[in-house]
Amino acid sequence: MGNETAPTGVATKVVAGEYFTHDDDGVHLRITECRDCASRWFPPVAICSRCAGTNLTDVDSGTTGIAYASTVVRVGPPGFPAPYVLSYVDIDGVRVLAHTEGESALTPDTPVALTVGEIGNKDGTPLVSYVARALSGGDRK
Repeated sequence: MGNETAPTGVATKVVAGEYFTHDDDGVHLRITECRDCASRWFPPVAICSRCAGTNLTDVDSGTTGIAYASTVVRVGPPGFPAPYVLSYVDIDGVRVLAHTEGESALTPDTPVALTVGEIGNKDGTPLVSYVARALSGGDRK
C-alpha cells in the first residue's frame, strides 16, 4: 500500500502499509513466526530475537485482539493533533502498539478489532493506518 484514495475522493497516505492488509474479513497484520522456536514478532523481522534463527515465515494475524494497556496522548508531534489514544493490543501472540478510535483510554482486557482509520495529517494529506476499535461492550477509562 502506498497512496490511496478515500471514498470521499481525498488522496491519503498509508502509513506502515507494508505491515498490514485490509480485505472483506478485516485488517490482518503481517507477523513473523520463527519455525525453530515458535516465537512471533511484529513488525516483521529478518532474524529471530529469541533464538537468532533465520528459519522464519510470515503469517497473517486474525482481526481481533485484547487491549493490554492504553493511554491518552495529550501532546503529540506535528501532524498528530492531540489528544489521541494509543493502545497495546495482544493479537495472535504479539503485542502491537496501535492508534485507537475514541477519546478515552481502553481498560485492560477490552476486546478490540483492527480496522483502518486516519491517524494524522501531513501537509493536508490524511495519514491512514491500522487502528484498534473497541468492540461493543468494551470499557473505557
